[in-house]
Amino acid sequence: MTEDPFQSKALSWRDPDGFVVEIGGRILRAVAPGKVAQVRALLGTTWMANLIGEGLVPVTHEVARPDCDELHGDDWMWLEHVRVPFPVYPHEITALQLHDSALLTLAVALEAARNGWTLKDASAWNVLHSRGRAVFVDILSFEPSESTRMWRAYGQFVRHFILPLLVHRKAGFIPPEIFLPHRDGITPERAFEVLRGFRLFSGTAIEHVLLPKLLARAGSRLIASQSKDKPAVASADIAATLPVRTLQRLQRSVAHLRPNESNSVSVWKQYEEERVHYSDADLAAKTDFVKSHLAGSRTVLDLGCNAGEFSLLAAELGADVVAADADHAALSRLYERIRGSSKAITPLWLNIGRPTPAVGWRNMEVASFLERAVAGFDCVLALGLVHHLLVSERASLSMITSLLVQTRAKKIIVEWVDPMDPKFRELVGFDTDLYSRLNANVFEEQIRQNFHLEAKMSLPCKTRVMYSLQLSQM
Repeated sequence: MTEDPFQSKALSWRDPDGFVVEIGGRILRAVAPGKVAQVRALLGTTWMANLIGEGLVPVTHEVARPDCDELHGDDWMWLEHVRVPFPVYPHEITALQLHDSALLTLAVALEAARNGWTLKDASAWNVLHSRGRAVFVDILSFEPSESTRMWRAYGQFVRHFILPLLVHRKAGFIPPEIFLPHRDGITPERAFEVLRGFRLFSGTAIEHVLLPKLLARAGSRLIASQSKDKPAVASADIAATLPVRTLQRLQRSVAHLRPNESNSVSVWKQYEEERVHYSDADLAAKTDFVKSHLAGSRTVLDLGCNAGEFSLLAAELGADVVAADADHAALSRLYERIRGSSKAITPLWLNIGRPTPAVGWRNMEVASFLERAVAGFDCVLALGLVHHLLVSERASLSMITSLLVQTRAKKIIVEWVDPMDPKFRELVGFDTDLYSRLNANVFEEQIRQNFHLEAKMSLPCKTRVMYSLQLSQM
């Protein structure tokens, strides 16, 4: 059997009409011979050019076959997509980001339907998030419409968008809890188990959960959301309007499922307004320190960003920022702040103590967060983070230092919080003795093993110290 030279770099291969690979940092798509004419026709349409011009679909152009390809003939077509900057996937987003992914999918499908095309796939994995926007990335999902059939991707859209948004609204499930273990979203049967009782009594739950469950129990084969072969429609005139009407109805359903984090339970959502442990002088000194040492950084990773106060500062200074936090409500607040704006901030749901693993077939479809982050940032912000990792993860200082070294960022701006600090004491509870030997001197001794200490400043409170570190040559 011939070894596939793309195996280690394959990004997508489930579509029999083609596959996506990364070669030398380039994102390339191979198109099977039978689909070449169709794809060329698609890329030649005005409506697709408009979607690309609006940034809703990546810029795409035809290129020569790569030299390393020895398995596919000259009748295959090769496309290159402009790379999405640090893309965020469905298992790393907030419910509001998933909501925007759903709206984009429907908007793209509607535009296609009005121009004689259809979207054959409606997977959440076809949408990436970057810089506060959703981007639809699967060109091969488009094909000329069949006038006698309903929307083929209806069931997939329900599993990937309607039901996840519904269980978020009704039961608090967030996208990482859904898409990390379940690539294909949520089935009506699973949603039924989650939403038992009064939660099932809403129009959306009845239509997409209760009725499919009851029909499935009765052995019906007429469940539209699960059928792969949609029933034919007698009248071509009626059939031509069905996809548009279906998509518009789904738009209304998604609008009703818009996440609302105002009542969510969160320790950190209102952190900026409630941090009584910071005096005005402390906050001003911290902000000035971060601002002065961020200067010149083009790419920034803000670990433990909360609602994005310092991510916004970095963006205002001209940096492209990935803002990561495990508090869903706080991260949603940041996304709400920047969605649809020109701010180059990418919110990413991440528990850095349990970073997102590589996922997919043989763990090769999406690289782990740490693998994607290596050498990708000029600066890493770790503000008010170290003491959380010490306590919540029981990580040692050497482990935390190794994590920061692993990013290979040129600069680290880190805040040391002393065990005597009121927030540290509040976090640690009755285990204060475990950290009694830790202080800024111990921390400095540890970080000097891998970093050059560029600058240091104690905040007025005397229990917090700011550091600017540069990675030593390794």
